[in-house]
Amino acid sequence: MAFRQLLYFSLSFLVVASAQPDWSVVACIIASALGYALFWKGMLLSTSYKIRFLQAMIWFAAVQAVQVSWFASDKYVGWYIYLFLSLLFLALGAQFGILSLFVRKDPLSFYRILGISGGLALFEWARLHLLSGYSWNPVGIALSGTLYGLQFASLFGIFGMSFWIFMTNLMALRLTYAFSRSRIALWTIVAAAPYLFGWAHVAFHSKHMKESPDFLSTLLVQASIYPEYKLPFNGSTPLSPDKQWERILDMLLPYQHIHPDLIVMSEAVVPYGAHYPIYSLQLVEQYFDTYFNKKEALPPTDAPYVGNLYWAQGLANTFSADVVLGLEDYEKETAYNAAFLARPFSSKVERYEKQVLVPMGEYIPFSWCRSLLAKYGIADSFTKGKGANVLETGRVPIGISICYEETYGNLIRHNRLKGAGVLINLTNDVWYPSSRLPIVHFFHGRMRAVEGGVPLLRSCNTGVTCGVDSLGRIVGMLSYETAKEFSPAEALPLSLPLYTYSTLYTRFGDLPVVLLSSFSFCVLCAGKARKRKSFSINGLEVSPLRKN
Repeated sequence: MAFRQLLYFSLSFLVVASAQPDWSVVACIIASALGYALFWKGMLLSTSYKIRFLQAMIWFAAVQAVQVSWFASDKYVGWYIYLFLSLLFLALGAQFGILSLFVRKDPLSFYRILGISGGLALFEWARLHLLSGYSWNPVGIALSGTLYGLQFASLFGIFGMSFWIFMTNLMALRLTYAFSRSRIALWTIVAAAPYLFGWAHVAFHSKHMKESPDFLSTLLVQASIYPEYKLPFNGSTPLSPDKQWERILDMLLPYQHIHPDLIVMSEAVVPYGAHYPIYSLQLVEQYFDTYFNKKEALPPTDAPYVGNLYWAQGLANTFSADVVLGLEDYEKETAYNAAFLARPFSSKVERYEKQVLVPMGEYIPFSWCRSLLAKYGIADSFTKGKGANVLETGRVPIGISICYEETYGNLIRHNRLKGAGVLINLTNDVWYPSSRLPIVHFFHGRMRAVEGGVPLLRSCNTGVTCGVDSLGRIVGMLSYETAKEFSPAEALPLSLPLYTYSTLYTRFGDLPVVLLSSFSFCVLCAGKARKRKSFSINGLEVSPLRKN
């Protein structure tokens, strides 16, 4: 039995741990259909509930450690990341272990399958609501390994995809104990359903997208600058702020004659916030005269010194394009991680404030953390924004997200409800250098486009800078940082199809999955409680009511 268990555990681990869209499409498909079933098959060879729990907890924690290995980088975030990851993986493993105790050999009834699937999906959804939440690596991400599987997000979102994967795997497990043609047929239909729906969904909307002539001309800037070159970091000598803007002007110069509708720059693209008057007006005029011969395009001002938004407004005027960029902003004792929209020849600049802040990076959740974080230059907290803020550009309403709040489907959905025709994400993934984070972040972000039936633009400091249509297909992409190469500093011109469509997820969000999961899990727990209250006479199970 030990050998059989080891075989099941090894095969399931190999398949499930590899089920990442950037690693293996084949593993994503197999894991979605039966990868977890293989583990549960081996787990059920153990008779002790305690042993089963430990096996499930350790196995799932190890899977998460492999899949989220990009987190293990301490160059910029400090040693505490290892303590955090150890606790995180154990907590995720414990959640999986608890639900795995409900898995039985036979009968694995339909209500039990729904209850276990619902419980696991509920655990994933609940993670969004602790501190700032943990949204990375839901099980449903495996379905997005193929374009067709990804379309399932338009129905039930990422947690619906997780529910479906668990349900499919439990049905596969049931087959191994009660094999029949009808059960094989049912499992096959359930396993294939996301891909069949996706095929029909892509075929239908691709036809209509080709008939739609509306495109948005954009320039996406990938600054590719590291913390030690932006601000003093561990004794480094950074580039002066004007030299950082000069790099951006160099990227934009080749495209001054293409007349884009929109220019997008990443989160915190330059230091010192939006309004701090750090540049002499004469210096800025020299740059615009040298690069574009358009000193007169700069907005009129009597101030001898100007801030970063002055540069953005100058670019908006020079290119006759809307400019979106990420900058910090300060109001008295309040600080925001924000995004700004500057319109050509307009004095009105609009702002969006980031809603989901990174614990220990953007806000300090506990007072005892202050002295620890001071070593890494973090002395205070940002204030979180109050909600989605759809901004009107000259061509299309845009909904902005900053950094990893893009991974929260429930949050991004509000942009669509408020009328956004394009989603824009501004990101700085540089804090985990030479890792998988850029591409992992992209796959999470791409999900939002399909959930909302809306195109997506991403401007990221070190990648992935790209455009994605409303079906999740890549329109254009720059190279991004990996373990083997650095990201290039350049701009990406592209024409983004503005075709959008209504989705079930936009209308109802996570509510259907949460309600179904809650009801089915409560039924499962109630059944477990009734079983504990019953007793046996000569091998016959009798309830307390029957006894009386």
